[in-house]
Amino acid sequence: MIAAPFPDNEEERLRWLDELDILDTLEERAYDDLTFLAAQICQTPIALVSLIDRDRQWFKSHHGLAVRETPRDLAFCAHAIHGDEVFVVPDSLQDERFHDNPLVSGAPHVKFYAGAPLTLRKNVRVGTLCVIDDHARELAPAQRQALEALARQVVNQMELRLRLSEFAKLDQAKDEFISMVSHELRTPLTSINGSLALLKSGTLGQVTGQIGELVDIAHRNGEHLLNIVNDILDLAKLEAGKLRLCLAPVDLDTLLRHAIELNRSFCEKCKVAVKLRRTDDGKPIQAMADEGRLLQVMNNLISNAAKFTYHNDTVLVTLGRVGDQATVSVVDHGPGIPAEKQHDLFTKFKQLHHDQNKKLPGTGLGLNICKRIVEVHQGQIGFKSEPGVATSFYFTLPLAGA
Repeated sequence: MIAAPFPDNEEERLRWLDELDILDTLEERAYDDLTFLAAQICQTPIALVSLIDRDRQWFKSHHGLAVRETPRDLAFCAHAIHGDEVFVVPDSLQDERFHDNPLVSGAPHVKFYAGAPLTLRKNVRVGTLCVIDDHARELAPAQRQALEALARQVVNQMELRLRLSEFAKLDQAKDEFISMVSHELRTPLTSINGSLALLKSGTLGQVTGQIGELVDIAHRNGEHLLNIVNDILDLAKLEAGKLRLCLAPVDLDTLLRHAIELNRSFCEKCKVAVKLRRTDDGKPIQAMADEGRLLQVMNNLISNAAKFTYHNDTVLVTLGRVGDQATVSVVDHGPGIPAEKQHDLFTKFKQLHHDQNKKLPGTGLGLNICKRIVEVHQGQIGFKSEPGVATSFYFTLPLAGA
């Protein structure tokens, strides 16, 4: 028996195999289908997706063979990865490299072998798609072509795995970057805003005239920037599945009245009124929820409605129940949402370009964050809009105990 030498690019080959992160993973239908087809087309009892590791060959798919790995120095596939063509051994007993190989003299009694190399980027061959028989034979030209074609499909599955891994790493890096930047910005911004608020309040002495105006402008813009940073940080947590909820029974009537009071001054600035209406029997409605996060949703929906409601009109907040669901809606009477804009409404960084929104700009993240918060509460959010008449944003939440 003659063991195959290591390829010249062995270290690079092993790096790519590690990058695949495929060794010792569970079986997958996509690979099993390809070995099944290879066995059927080549008319062999065994077909394998074999990967050559440092000291073993490991089978991602093993049609017709019970074992998942064998030593590398016994592997026919270790020879096959030295070339680009299908490696064929018509009769292993007549080949000095294999005639006394334990895999030939014992189970699975490899007499015939044909392996198509699995070639990744930069001409790196990590293994083979191979077929095996227990008697000597040849591979027909059409079978050879089919084996090569199926090997390319195995490589496509591996390339897809690599791309998904790369996307996941990029996504993680993006989340870490956003979180780091948000934290680094939020701490000094909070300090700056606190100092400006003290100056504005007159606690440290009256600030009047042009200096007072500049302090007021700086404070408003500081608050706006802090809101942007908070939204970005919340979105990063939500997308990463790391937003922690402090769940407890919440009386929704009380919460909505609190949200209205928090937003009343903003609504007055927009020259609109805001009120609550019950659409049920008025009995207490409780949901298991994070009160702070639900207030965040309501603050966003009410402030949005105030921006778009016509002057001297009313933003209507409603609460009711349908079955085992609580229903909440916020209705504005304004220009509505054009049909061509509606599909983007919950997309992050998308904003409607109305005159009201230019005067009181947002981050383009609010509705996307609202949607994610409602959904992590096992609820649903949506909207209805009749241009020029009214727009209603609504969401449902499971009742406590439902």
